[in-house]
Amino acid sequence: MTIVGEKKIEDFEDRHPDIDEDELEAIKEVQDHITPAFTFRSVFLGTIFCVVLSFANTCLSFRSAPFGIPAVAATIITYPIGIFMAKVLPSGFFNPGPFSMKEHVIIFIMASCSGQPYGIDNVVVQMHPTLMANTDISFMAAFGFVLVTQFLGYGFAGLTRRFLVRPTAMWWPGNITTIAIFSSFHNADTGAIESSRYTWTRTTLFWVSFVALFVYQWIPQMFAPALQAIAIACVFAGRGSGKPGVMTEFNAIAASVSNGSGLFGLTFDWTNIGSLNFAQPLYANLMNAAGNIAFLWIATPLAYQLDMFGLNKIFRLDYYSYSPLNPVTNTAVLFVGNPNSTKALGSRVSPRYFYDKTQNYNINMTAYENVAPVHLSANFILCYASSFLTITCCRLPPMNAFKQVRDEVDGLDKHVKMMEAYPDVPDWFYLIFMGVCTAGALLISLFTPFNMPWWGIFLNILLVGVFVVPYGAIQAITGVGMYLNVVSQFVIGLLVPGQTVAVMAFKSWGTNNLIQAFALSSDMKLGQYLHIPPYALITAQFVATFINSLVATCGLLRFFGIGSIHGTLMWCFLIGALCPLVPWLANKYVVKSRYWAMFNFAIFFQFAGPQSNQVYIVMPVLCAVFAQVYLFNRNKEFYQKYLYVMGAAFDAAAGIVSLVISMFSVAGIAYSGYWALNPNTDNVPLDYYCYPGADYNDWSCEYYLNMGENVTASGQSCV
Repeated sequence: MTIVGEKKIEDFEDRHPDIDEDELEAIKEVQDHITPAFTFRSVFLGTIFCVVLSFANTCLSFRSAPFGIPAVAATIITYPIGIFMAKVLPSGFFNPGPFSMKEHVIIFIMASCSGQPYGIDNVVVQMHPTLMANTDISFMAAFGFVLVTQFLGYGFAGLTRRFLVRPTAMWWPGNITTIAIFSSFHNADTGAIESSRYTWTRTTLFWVSFVALFVYQWIPQMFAPALQAIAIACVFAGRGSGKPGVMTEFNAIAASVSNGSGLFGLTFDWTNIGSLNFAQPLYANLMNAAGNIAFLWIATPLAYQLDMFGLNKIFRLDYYSYSPLNPVTNTAVLFVGNPNSTKALGSRVSPRYFYDKTQNYNINMTAYENVAPVHLSANFILCYASSFLTITCCRLPPMNAFKQVRDEVDGLDKHVKMMEAYPDVPDWFYLIFMGVCTAGALLISLFTPFNMPWWGIFLNILLVGVFVVPYGAIQAITGVGMYLNVVSQFVIGLLVPGQTVAVMAFKSWGTNNLIQAFALSSDMKLGQYLHIPPYALITAQFVATFINSLVATCGLLRFFGIGSIHGTLMWCFLIGALCPLVPWLANKYVVKSRYWAMFNFAIFFQFAGPQSNQVYIVMPVLCAVFAQVYLFNRNKEFYQKYLYVMGAAFDAAAGIVSLVISMFSVAGIAYSGYWALNPNTDNVPLDYYCYPGADYNDWSCEYYLNMGENVTASGQSCV
């Protein structure tokens, strides 16, 4: 990158006559002593890991228990490679000097674009022979659809950066541990206190923590996967004395982490916890946990017990290792609700059943009427309810952050001032970029099988434009993500009922536009903290997103409309709009307290819904409380000097282990020594101890005989 001359500093001093000498010297230091960020080394390594992780994460996303490899894995691996390249490559273009933190950040940003593109689900659903089996989709059509869904949201990030990036209050908690990694590797000063009690450097603490968790993480990931999800309530309540495969109602609905609500479910797998709990504001963590407790542990069992939406007690799953003898709540599948249907009442119905291939895969009304009304599990219904509540209760809670935009003194903190040493990417670039992407979206919608009415593109942009700032502000301040996956399909489902492909495309664009906008906003904030030139950061993000897209590519009105069985959920829009008034009224008329501001219902209503295993409440909250209450009050020196570095090391170690295990999986290498903590999940659920007649390897013969079979899954004869 071009080093800015002295005139830039003089201009900066003229614009900010109140700047103090220390800040000015810091800006000069960044300008005069920085090495280029967008170098051959950073692009080369970033591209390689973007390709590798894009392929791995896309493949791993289609596992029965999907997981992803975080970009922090690339951060760890590329550090020694970067040092090596700095020593052996010839000076000049290939080697501008020592491997710098700015190059390392560019690599991280490129690797962070390697998740599975949201739009790839549309491609798979429409092309897979067991789903829609549409053979008319070419590679270029699929690539174009994924590419547009990945890029359109970036324009929103650029145009809203004055609201979501520059204000000090928008600190994006997820970046804190990432910064800790770079400060540890590159010996950067983080401003933490010096400690006479703890003499280890942060770099030493990082590597000790990394090695410790790297060794430990093999236990839950490979040798004892039952530790990933422990149904502790089943352990204490016991299996019961029912028939083999038939759980007690308590175990089935409340205790089981796979079949039910996972009451007090535990996890000892760091990938299910994460270091965000160290950085996320404690009030936000607790508010979100309280909401999930209310929805998952209280409302879901109550909805089931009261049979609020009908047929809850006869829903059954007949696939994988689940016993079809138990009612289920932790699932997102559809169930037959017509007692006169040709299919069994309460049985699972595949979405493929509704497709009419002769009408562009729209809903076949004859097939729909055969099973209608279609039912959802209590957990899944409440997931929709929480989304409806969030839509209307979402406000602009961080108003002080937006005031900073109007206040130049507060709005331009030290990092913003330092970034003025670099030329910024202008707004007109983002506008033109959005225009090009919109044109591409129109072409994709009109001339490929991913078709949608042309006006849907503009409606989608309007929808994202309405929510990008309020949702983004909440995530930037609290670390709680909110997206448009439900509201987008709800809106388009009302306008084009029954048009399956159009609904899928609209949902994909709406959801991913917001996801990508927040991803770039977060990376821009990271770049602001670590003083990465904006042009280098944006170029890295765009190039990596293109690579990621390329590699990854190699009917609601009837459910929730007035008069439907789920029509009462429409009241959630009104309730959500009224909820923010509660803390305001309480503060005004009950007792004045600053703590009322922490009652953010948008965070409370963020219910995760059905999960592979319901274990995302207890351990994350315990880690957050331990770090932000116990350590902060009892061991503040450790908290300030080491906590974020330790969290970053844990994330990095877990990511590396996930990467290695995924490579083993591709190579067909697996640990098959089945025992109590490594159950054979091809035959039994992970929480097999909730079920009578199950052990860690298989069901009992009595279970199979009751199911009308004479041989167990393991091949044992039961005759």
